[in-house]
Amino acid sequence: MPTLYIIDGNSYIHRAYHALPPLTTAKGEQVNAAYGFLRMLLKIIRNFKPDCMIVCFDLPGKTFRHEQYAAYKATRKTADPELITQFPISREAARALGLQIIEKEGFEADDLIAALALRAKKQG
Repeated sequence: MPTLYIIDGNSYIHRAYHALPPLTTAKGEQVNAAYGFLRMLLKIIRNFKPDCMIVCFDLPGKTFRHEQYAAYKATRKTADPELITQFPISREAARALGLQIIEKEGFEADDLIAALALRAKKQG
């Protein structure tokens, strides 16, 4: 049976950012989150050899959840600028690996993952 891995890109990038010390390029750009994210993806590919792997990302901005509950994430701290700059780098790294990226305005990666999982389950 074919294997499908669906990754929450935002979650992996946040984990890597907080787990690794600041790593910088020769130009001084911080890349610890992108580096850790890429290492996690490569480990999954190497150890599990999935037939298909999709990475879902949140897009900036409000989602349908904000419409349903005005205080959604109201107490969440703003992300560090050093983290925010690493999202495009991480997307580029995932694309360079040939992975499909899915993101949709108004939806979080979690919502996309749930929809993909349900669809995959229906298709067997």
